[in-house]
Amino acid sequence: MHLPPELDFLSPFLIKAKEEYRSACWLLSDFDDPVWRISFEFKTYKELDWRVVLDDGSTLTESRHKQLLDSFKYYLTSCTRISSSFLAEAKGQRQQHKRFRAACHIIDLLLINSKRYKLSSHGLGGLTSGNLIEILETIASTPHTTESIYNWTNRAREYCLDLVKRTDSNEISIVLKSLPEIGLITNEQLDDDILGISYDLIPQVRAALYLRNLYHNQVPYGKQPNTFLLAQDIYHDTLRGKSLAKPVHPILCFNSDTSTFKKEYRSAPVKSGQHERMIDNTYYFYRSTLYSLGLLHEIPLPSPPLEALIEAERYMPDLSTLGRFRTVPSDIVFKAVRQAIEFHLDHGQEITKAFCRVALECRKRNISPSSLTHEEVQYLVGQKLASLGVNRLCLSTRVRGSAKSKTRSNVKGKKNEYFENLRRNSGLYELIMVYIGCIQLTIGVLMARRASELYELKAADCLDETETWLMFKNAKSTRHLFGHRRRQARPIEPIAVDMVKTLIRMQKVLQRIGYIRKLKTLFAVPTVTGAPNLTESSVTVYNRNLDMFCDYFETPLNAAGERYYFRQHQMRRFFAMLFFYCGSFAKLDTLQWMLGHADPKHVYHYITESTDGSVLASAKAHYVAEQLHMGNVENYLALAELLKKRHGTEDFNLIDTHDLEDQIQDLLVEGWVEIEPEFFTDHQGHKFKVVARLILTEETA
Repeated sequence: MHLPPELDFLSPFLIKAKEEYRSACWLLSDFDDPVWRISFEFKTYKELDWRVVLDDGSTLTESRHKQLLDSFKYYLTSCTRISSSFLAEAKGQRQQHKRFRAACHIIDLLLINSKRYKLSSHGLGGLTSGNLIEILETIASTPHTTESIYNWTNRAREYCLDLVKRTDSNEISIVLKSLPEIGLITNEQLDDDILGISYDLIPQVRAALYLRNLYHNQVPYGKQPNTFLLAQDIYHDTLRGKSLAKPVHPILCFNSDTSTFKKEYRSAPVKSGQHERMIDNTYYFYRSTLYSLGLLHEIPLPSPPLEALIEAERYMPDLSTLGRFRTVPSDIVFKAVRQAIEFHLDHGQEITKAFCRVALECRKRNISPSSLTHEEVQYLVGQKLASLGVNRLCLSTRVRGSAKSKTRSNVKGKKNEYFENLRRNSGLYELIMVYIGCIQLTIGVLMARRASELYELKAADCLDETETWLMFKNAKSTRHLFGHRRRQARPIEPIAVDMVKTLIRMQKVLQRIGYIRKLKTLFAVPTVTGAPNLTESSVTVYNRNLDMFCDYFETPLNAAGERYYFRQHQMRRFFAMLFFYCGSFAKLDTLQWMLGHADPKHVYHYITESTDGSVLASAKAHYVAEQLHMGNVENYLALAELLKKRHGTEDFNLIDTHDLEDQIQDLLVEGWVEIEPEFFTDHQGHKFKVVARLILTEETA
């Protein structure tokens, strides 16, 4: 139909959707091709292979499935359009790719469950409101689509066990004998294991994967499974999932370096068994993408009924269920903070100056630190550190010219010897990492910031001009800022300022002598390979420093023989707990002193403003659980009675503190109990005590 010039603006509304949706700015192939070439500003184009095997053994590209195939194709090309602007493409390749990726996830979820949803016979038109709600519930079940959509851990486990059955046992035995490192399982791998395969079978699984050439070399694991190849084997029933690498399960990795251990003991669990769920904004995006299936009605092609789509659009699952982080026992944290501060006061200046002297010597001679002999290192660090025990550069660095210099295997030596040498202060680099761990712990407790806010601190600008405020980028402040995070400032305690300034001075000296070109992240550490540089702080480096601190000071073990290795999310809870403990000791007032408030009401107001509700609830529950465990029930009589009925005992010392904490937190979340400070004034000034009250209902009245 031809329109007069004055009505040209109506032309887009006369284009048939079936023709318009046959193209997209990211689609480089013809709509009817069995393999699509796509590009969202990629360096090279990627492919989408529509030749997917359905549950009945047929292929999606067969003529009898043309309607289903076209439905999926039209769904993909239409998903990158803007609903508020007729047929217009979403602005920006990044936004288009995000929509495209979410639509691919939904298509893959449908294909994986093609038998359940009877796609071969009914197509997308057979999807009911119940099916759509089930899809949304599945997507929302975890924050990671590799688990919610692709069920990666379970399918990887099934694949590995089946592979062992299909592999000749004699061949497996030969591999295990020729590569004994395949049988080594480290504490770190045990800590991170969620695969769920018996540890006795892990060596056989690794050998079976090795025989299929499914390993490749990658940092930091050494030899790790090639998850791209695994995905091609496992996800032949998907469109996109088969061409995407999946997260590596560390338990399947092995290393020819027999000294890959990083911690002395297994870690005490930092989280309860409850799983996190998807956050609300991400869920809304997937729900909106699923609702876009309704666009197929415009073409027209079979699509879920409008009533079903509307019902699904209104569905809101429970997105508030969070895994609970375990709070480290208070006495352990109090002692650790004391040790950290004392270590700074006793050795901080000497350690950083010694490293600067080593760096200066290397610059003068134009050599790397690994070229220094043990004797040279002892001379450079000075008499005080030499008498403390420092006798080499690093326990993890092989000195050039020493025996076995052509291989880096077993650099650290035996595990027990390594940690004995660590506590004897043998390695300068290890002492620096322990010292930086001290600073991380102190700042982490006193500032209660998220881990990413701390390990991304820059030495150049983390303190304001007055040196009384810590400057950081808020980890959850990107909304309406195009991905940029707001820069914020919070008051910082003088002892922490002194620690921070020590690290800044060290980096400024290193920059001045040319050891580094510019200031790095605040918690950057020397490179353990002996290279003349600093390794930027990251979540891995940050946690390694904390682990080094815990092994150096030998933080206690729990009943299972696991060590408490601190993590920043635990320190955030402890910050809030400080308030409650301040009320338990007449003259301690630690938090009040730190924040400079005279009235505890002001302190509590600051806590509630700067601490998430879930974190505060966890701190309250842990504090009361510890008090009950120690027999201090005076302020918690009603709560104690309720818990006695549940456990059938009046002796809370017999109940695990974590179990008590979980039950109290459940009562808080469900609204049965309220734990709050009660403020009062006596002849000594402003005081408070923490009390627990039952919320009376018909059941409890």
